[in-house]
Amino acid sequence: MQIKQVIITLTVYFLLSCKSTDSIRKSTHSLEVKEVTGITQYKKGNYKKAFHLLKEPAAWGYKGSQYVLAYMFLKGQYVEQSISLGMGWLGVAKEANVKEWNEEFKSFYSYATAQQKQDIDEIVREYIKRYGLKSQHVTCQKSINTSSNRVDVKCHKYEGLSTLYEIDLVE
Repeated sequence: MQIKQVIITLTVYFLLSCKSTDSIRKSTHSLEVKEVTGITQYKKGNYKKAFHLLKEPAAWGYKGSQYVLAYMFLKGQYVEQSISLGMGWLGVAKEANVKEWNEEFKSFYSYATAQQKQDIDEIVREYIKRYGLKSQHVTCQKSINTSSNRVDVKCHKYEGLSTLYEIDLVE
């Protein structure tokens, strides 16, 4: 009987002594499902549904979600059009090192004014700090989709623990 009381006392002490952090855990499976479903909804033109599905995996570092959000902001699909935010998402998505994404970023960047380039550089740095591979503990693998002959990027969190940042909706 005394052993049981000691265990309960130690458990309560341990739980009360734990400090809260800004870090939270998330199921990687649920993020992967949201990304795949969100990209499918985007391709169907259901931008509102796509945005609501993709914003969470994008915030957790999933590159496919970040890439699609980039275009939603660049084109103003469901969200307010923003070159700055779109380029921020495209800049962090290109961490996946997909040739097409890198070329698109470089092409868009080449048309920007000097001030826009400075703003883009700043937001890309910030987004990499918030949503990048290292900060969100994500690894990605590329493969060729045989049906579309396009590159698929599959990301996976190697730690379920991360700091979650809100998605910017306006510059």
